[in-house]
Amino acid sequence: MVVDGGYAEYAVLKAGFVTPLPAGLDPVAAAPLMCAGLTAFNGLRLGGARAGSRVAVIGAGGIGALAVRYALAMGARVAVVGRSRRGADRAAELGAELFVATDGSDPAAALKAWGGGADLVLNAAPSTAAATAALGGLAPDGTLLLCGYGSEPLVLPTQPMVLDRLRVMASPSGSPHDLRDTLAFSAAHGILPAVTPISLDQAPAALDAMAAGQGSARSVVTFG
Repeated sequence: MVVDGGYAEYAVLKAGFVTPLPAGLDPVAAAPLMCAGLTAFNGLRLGGARAGSRVAVIGAGGIGALAVRYALAMGARVAVVGRSRRGADRAAELGAELFVATDGSDPAAALKAWGGGADLVLNAAPSTAAATAALGGLAPDGTLLLCGYGSEPLVLPTQPMVLDRLRVMASPSGSPHDLRDTLAFSAAHGILPAVTPISLDQAPAALDAMAAGQGSARSVVTFG
């Protein structure tokens, strides 16, 4: 359901759908955790990320960057798949041990050479093709998880899916209970995204910049 009022300063909500913030968690900095954080954290859990597993994250934007940090906090080894080498420094800053640029290498081959393949490939990019290109980089019994996708259909090769017992799943977000877990984990590990506080009249310009793919920090509307 879509209704007006997303930028309202006050709202009346059902108590069961309201999630209290953990003590000490800045509400402005934590605002993106309600969407991008929940999507990344719950996706990793559903995909089976755990200590010692190899997790490849496609795209290191709003969802992807948090997925990298969450996976590392879970004890996983992390690779980032991006379109060009320009993302290598950002991936290293986040803590990834491997960066794969798809404009210069085959992501599936690069991930397969990474200890035998990824146990989980989490697609945070707005491209279905990016996800399918990395499918061959899964280890046996691995999982391809779609958090991001494009308008193109998902087409998968049957033989490797069967022979390597691969799984494909999708997760758009999570429940209020999942959100509480996300916030608690974020608070416990000090994981917060980079944000830029803006006023309500700056929101249109921020939306235009986002549509143009500009800016790395999430804009959060604050009321003074």
